[in-house]
Amino acid sequence: MPSDNKRNIDTVRHYWQTHTLGKQFVFDQELEVGSKEFFDHIRPWMTPYRFKEIRDRIEREAPKLKGRRLLEIECGMGFDSIEFLKRGVHVVSTDLTPAAVELAKRNIELNNMKAEDVRVENVLSLSFEDNSFDAVWACGVLHHTGDTPKAIKEIRRVLKPGGRAVISHFYRKPSWMYYLSRFGRENIEFKDEDAPITDFFTEKEIFSMFEGFKIEEAVQEHYRVLPTARKGYKANIYTWIFLPLYNLLPESLAKHFAYKFSVTAIKI
Repeated sequence: MPSDNKRNIDTVRHYWQTHTLGKQFVFDQELEVGSKEFFDHIRPWMTPYRFKEIRDRIEREAPKLKGRRLLEIECGMGFDSIEFLKRGVHVVSTDLTPAAVELAKRNIELNNMKAEDVRVENVLSLSFEDNSFDAVWACGVLHHTGDTPKAIKEIRRVLKPGGRAVISHFYRKPSWMYYLSRFGRENIEFKDEDAPITDFFTEKEIFSMFEGFKIEEAVQEHYRVLPTARKGYKANIYTWIFLPLYNLLPESLAKHFAYKFSVTAIKI
């Protein structure tokens, strides 16, 4: 019988192979997957375009990395990679699944960009040599791996001394998303099923993963409830009842329930 870790990796790979991030936002089923129209259709829902803090983080990091090597972990369809490429960063885009890699290659090509490489990699066991990259970018993925501390150790291994680990983001507890996911029993991303592994961490647990790093920034994000692209009566309850009522909370109280926690750390 395979180990729990192996079982988790295989389960996670199978899920994301059939649920490439972005496909849940395809509302026009006649679009050809991988066409320019397809990418344009889902683009407004994707990072970094949907979330200002992600755009701001790219704008802040890219000038520091111009002409240097950045590894993106779990690139999905490649939208973040494209933004770094536009700004002169040398990007190696990786994802756990061949489905995402093929879409990322196509998206980058349609934007007349060229990555250093776009390939399948497992962040829990990267094939790159030690001290290979000036920065690692991981956006919204490490909490789905099944072993986030090991992923951080691998990221540190492939970073050069002084290299930047830019992690946007961990899922935080306590938070409104944590309670919604645990007690609401409602899928959050996809209509049929959500990711098999989604880990939430306290801030203390997150900081403990960064041994061998100097924390440059640690920030709570998304303390307000966000709109959903989902349809149906449960989504309507979320949109028309839970969202407006929760967002009436005073900011000072709501910030205690932010569901994302982002960290920028320097390898020492």
